[in-house]
Amino acid sequence: MTVVASHGALVALVRERGGLSRAQLLEETGMSRGTLVTRLDALTRNGLVYEGESLGATGGRRARRIRFDDRGRVVLTVDIGQTHVRVSVTDLAGTELRFAELRCRLTDGPDAVLGPALDAADALLAGGGPGERPAGVGIGIPAAVDPATGMVLPVTPLPGWAPGVVVATVGRRWGLPVVVENDARAAAVGESRSDDETLVAVKVATGIGCGIVVGGDVMRGAAGIAGDIGHVRVGGPVPEPVCRCGRHGCLAAYSSGRALLGRLGGDGYRTLDDLVAGAGRPRVGAELAAAADVLGAALATTVTTVNPHRVVLGGVLGELPAVVDGVRTRILDAVSERARPVVEASTLGPRAIPLGLARLVVRTVFAPEAVDRLVAG
Repeated sequence: MTVVASHGALVALVRERGGLSRAQLLEETGMSRGTLVTRLDALTRNGLVYEGESLGATGGRRARRIRFDDRGRVVLTVDIGQTHVRVSVTDLAGTELRFAELRCRLTDGPDAVLGPALDAADALLAGGGPGERPAGVGIGIPAAVDPATGMVLPVTPLPGWAPGVVVATVGRRWGLPVVVENDARAAAVGESRSDDETLVAVKVATGIGCGIVVGGDVMRGAAGIAGDIGHVRVGGPVPEPVCRCGRHGCLAAYSSGRALLGRLGGDGYRTLDDLVAGAGRPRVGAELAAAADVLGAALATTVTTVNPHRVVLGGVLGELPAVVDGVRTRILDAVSERARPVVEASTLGPRAIPLGLARLVVRTVFAPEAVDRLVAG
């Protein structure tokens, strides 16, 4: 028997077990009947639990299962990339119900990016049924983020993006709980298959991002930049190229989409879609192979340190067979046999980040301490 000491812990138990009768809750928690009734009444008033299906007669009143009230609850997610935004409405499990994609340029600043994105989100929310209830908003952004505040950290500069602009802008629009996370870390949460899995997820698109999940939790590190491998100096071909962060020889300066376009722009390749379309051509194929080799060498240290079950490559370039094969070959060659993970392309594609954001929002909004604050307020 476990004594459940709070409203939030009671909700967590009901969610974990998929619903329990009052008698089962009394047995599981050790509460008095009066305490349980009082807490269930408060949770019902706050829309967190409800009486579900009948469990059959027990000699008196027919017992009903107490369930977590996820009816109509949705999560709004906004995946902001360097050149696009994907806005989604998901259920609490992270399954996309509706989505929209917009072109953008992150360098145009928050007003130019967030304004149209939030307008698109309003339109998606308006398309839901009358019983739909947004639980919170998850924002993914290609920058370092303080996990406690949602502030954008000045590790990789985003010109014009003040540290608190995302939280403030989104909070003003809906007044809902807002979770801001680095996009690669959100993707890692989305790619994770179980709490027992150790996972390294790498996003290769305009830039390079990496997220690490251990025991179901995403690693953030002391300064909130765990997995920020894009700006690690690597031993790539010389002379060392200049990275947009101002240093020489960063991984992103060799292997990112921005770097590839810089080297191939003279051949008419202007966008990531151009690179994907030209992946079978000798010049593009050679550049992708070289980029994958440098990326695989950089990831080998991470693989040996973290010892993941899987390395998942996502992003429009990361999922290309030439990149996956090159990264796999380099990692398997560089690490010991016992440390070799499965190296594979993402099967979720652009859905990984909305799924991860939805999971993070649900964990935040329905965490026991968050539920306790809601009921107390």
